[in-house]
Amino acid sequence: MQKTADNAAMISSIDVAKILGVNVATIKRWTDSGKLDCVKTAGGHRKFLLRHLAAFAMEHEKYSQRLSLLPIDNREDLELSEQILHADYGRLIPQTLELSLNCNQESLNTILSGLYMIHQDLASIYEDLLTPVLRVIGEKWMDGKISVSQEHLASQTIRDGIVKLQNVVVKPEILKGKAFVLTLSEELHDIPAKMVQHLLELRGYQVLYSGQKTPAEDTVSVFESFHPDRVYLSSIYAENISDAQSELKELIKLCADHKIDLYVGGSGLDQLGIHEDKNITVLNSLRAVFNS
Repeated sequence: MQKTADNAAMISSIDVAKILGVNVATIKRWTDSGKLDCVKTAGGHRKFLLRHLAAFAMEHEKYSQRLSLLPIDNREDLELSEQILHADYGRLIPQTLELSLNCNQESLNTILSGLYMIHQDLASIYEDLLTPVLRVIGEKWMDGKISVSQEHLASQTIRDGIVKLQNVVVKPEILKGKAFVLTLSEELHDIPAKMVQHLLELRGYQVLYSGQKTPAEDTVSVFESFHPDRVYLSSIYAENISDAQSELKELIKLCADHKIDLYVGGSGLDQLGIHEDKNITVLNSLRAVFNS
């Protein structure tokens, strides 16, 4: 049991009891025995973070199936909670799209953390839910149905949801290596790279994440300072194809010179003319990232 003075995003024992479908005395007994982790405030009250519930749900599957993920105040709340509990991606995709376009961060976070706590793996959440939503957002912008600002806001809502989910997911304590995740300087999208970072962390890698638009020549300092075991390049859409192709060639050479494995993935591979060879491993899905 940890002590903290930070009550941000914490859940009370009463709320945890409701979520797990037990009484408060049971919650107290579980925390005292170490079965359920918590933090203790300066006043001695037990408080919980979502990652505590996530860890508990992952170890005790019967309680994950009883999670009450949303306050049920109306029919819409009930329907959304049922969709999460049944991992109904077909119905959750339009829901998540609407929440993203309306910048409803709280409900989006509930969907993502809820799916994880009922044992949906991250690759499925990203591949089967968020990727289709991002694709529709891009299509709406291309068709002139939403403005650039609306596209940016919706995408940022999803990106923030991914970042918040990183604080919920239970990661291995033992690291198995270092991975460097980047996009090229001509790349416009970094959300898939953020997903890759998260999946690699779950596998036990320390991830060096450079974010959007990283010039290939600047990666030399990363190789020399941090000595990553592997490099992951995400490409969705490059503004200047010829410049991006030149950067890719330079990155391939750098990885070969430093004897570092290079993995590439994303819908922009065809645009860059990338084909698998002895110096590149092409990943065709986020699930492939997790298994790489």
